Amino acid sequence: MPDQIKAATALSFSEGASTAPQDLFWLEQNIPCQVACPAGTDIPAYLEAVYHGRFAEAYEINLRDNVFPAVLGRVCSRPCENACRHGREGNGEAVAICFSKRSAADFTDTSPVILEPLFPSSRKHVAIVGAGVAGLAVARDLALFGHRVSVYEKHSRPGGMLNQGIPAFRLPRDVIARELEQITALGVEIHCGVAVGHDVSSDELLSRHDALVLAAGTLRPNVLGLPGEKLAGVEHGLRFLLEVNEKGRRSVGQQVVVVGGGYTAMDCARTAVRLGAQTAVFYRRGRGDMVVLPGEVEELLAEGSGLNNQVAPLGFEGGDQVSGVQLVRTEPGEPGTDGRRLPREVPGSEFLAEADSVILATGQFPDTSWLGETFKSELLGDDGWLKSGTACGTANTKVFAAGDFALGATTLIEAIGHARKSALAVDEYLTGRTRVRTVAKAEKPFLSKTADGRTTGRAAQMNVIPIHPMPVLPLDKRVGEVEVETGYDSATATEAASRCYLCHYKFEIIDSKCVLCDECLKVKPVPGCIVEVADLQRDQSDRITGYRPVQRDLTDSLYYNRLWIDQDQCVRCGQCEAVCPVNAITIQKVSLTRQPV
Repeated sequence: MPDQIKAATALSFSEGASTAPQDLFWLEQNIPCQVACPAGTDIPAYLEAVYHGRFAEAYEINLRDNVFPAVLGRVCSRPCENACRHGREGNGEAVAICFSKRSAADFTDTSPVILEPLFPSSRKHVAIVGAGVAGLAVARDLALFGHRVSVYEKHSRPGGMLNQGIPAFRLPRDVIARELEQITALGVEIHCGVAVGHDVSSDELLSRHDALVLAAGTLRPNVLGLPGEKLAGVEHGLRFLLEVNEKGRRSVGQQVVVVGGGYTAMDCARTAVRLGAQTAVFYRRGRGDMVVLPGEVEELLAEGSGLNNQVAPLGFEGGDQVSGVQLVRTEPGEPGTDGRRLPREVPGSEFLAEADSVILATGQFPDTSWLGETFKSELLGDDGWLKSGTACGTANTKVFAAGDFALGATTLIEAIGHARKSALAVDEYLTGRTRVRTVAKAEKPFLSKTADGRTTGRAAQMNVIPIHPMPVLPLDKRVGEVEVETGYDSATATEAASRCYLCHYKFEIIDSKCVLCDECLKVKPVPGCIVEVADLQRDQSDRITGYRPVQRDLTDSLYYNRLWIDQDQCVRCGQCEAVCPVNAITIQKVSLTRQPV
């Protein structure tokens, strides 16, 4: 049992692990980057390791939660950065979390990092359909849980969209290969060139294994049904990228129009530019609505592609070969179900864009045509989607779904996060019990004080360090598959990570020890980091949800009876703890982690 400490503290325990609502709530409120990461990556821990130059440690911290750290360090959608405290108003820009993830990989050797299994062999055998990020994430976790795993992939090599969709100039193939090796080293068997539904049936896979995971991604293109869509030269972005990335295609039209405004549209347009085309992107919404990586539009434009927002296609013209795209200008209309305003056509604004090649980056859906008839009747709705929706389980207790096959087209990190939940569901089914749980973990930090007494190495001056942009190749060097983003050097990597507030450290004043000497108030670097409070606010679960500051000119006395460190303002410099004469300020290292029950 964890050591119980004074009830007036934010956590219910001082060391060990806890699943108490009060403790999980603290993590949810105070480490927003980790909560925002679908895979639950321990972001502050790896940023701290990078800050101190411990790159190998940082990489392994990443690997525990994210099966592809070096990959995601290049192509992650970065929901963590949107949640980062440093990016809030008045604090500057978010910490370069994604680039720091890449640095952790860049400055370690390329030898495989093999995690220790959590459990001995279960003698259970799981089949997974699809060797994309979701299928491989499920496979890795199930292997760590002690299960035998066989993955069946219809393409010639594993990786899914990592190889088939993302261009090598954004994601070098040796980076993918390294992290694939770390999965197969755990005993995961990957069978490529095996098309389920053709070479082996889904029914047969189910009969030969103890469980089956459907992780086949979203390989059914979303076609718009517009006039002329079947003309030669009109193709979907999935096919275009697959043929360029995997089949050696090196030709495209001279005038290329890309329709869409997401990740695939950017990859198609930038790839077409490298194949020598004059390229333009047309998207029906505004630039602010484009779902792309930060800075990607700027790189698209710098490389010479055009971008036309608030323009929608009406149809395609030509004889046998496409010669142009009929377009219409749009304006924001009424809000849709997702809250975004729907584009509506502007009457009389139609125009023609000449093109001898059109690439449709208009989305994709799960392809369920390969499933056997028994599966289809049991698992699929009339629309061809899983009846179970985004759930990990299905109507068949032996069959599970992971990643985009359940979610629809989403991001790599969301697919990985969903896949890890699926692995837990499979393990619980195979073993009949919950063997892994998410806990709040608290420990005494091993910190060496700096010369001025600071305990974390952070200083208030670090708050104003600007974010470091990612270095990129000059335009004349961007040819073929050469990687455009070159990565931080080690000095830049450590400084970039030093901007992190280290939200996993909890500084707290223990009332029973505090003598209200005000020494901490004299050194606080941020006006609101230590506050004089009249009382703490709690909810029905006894979770501390806020505080009421002393109001001397109103109802409270002239003197306060409690000091409180506001974790949302604290920059973890440690100056308060260093000057406290009675050791009333405690420091805990708190993290959200998975561990065996």
